[in-house]
Amino acid sequence: MPAQDEIFRNIRVVAQGSDALRDEHEAIKNKLTGGIDLLTPDERQLIDEKTSIVDRNLENILLGVEEAQVMVALASHFQNLEADKQKYKAQVRRLCQENAWIRDELNST
Repeated sequence: MPAQDEIFRNIRVVAQGSDALRDEHEAIKNKLTGGIDLLTPDERQLIDEKTSIVDRNLENILLGVEEAQVMVALASHFQNLEADKQKYKAQVRRLCQENAWIRDELNST
């Protein structure tokens, strides 16, 4: 099973690829709709159908990009939580040691 860091690295790569794919689809859509005023009604209908397909693809791509961004944000948040957890564990160990030292000092007086 891949390590957590590797999974999130792959998510970032996929997100970048999805961004590029989104840009490509937007360029295709702009190219399709660029000269639509000069077309016949039949040609316009064909362009509308193609644009509709590109729009659906764009929606799916955007959803994927947003999901990847959420996963990356969650990964970052979980890493911060884990770091805080480790920090607090170290603090508890130090406090326990200090508490034991204070008890020893009190017992010896």
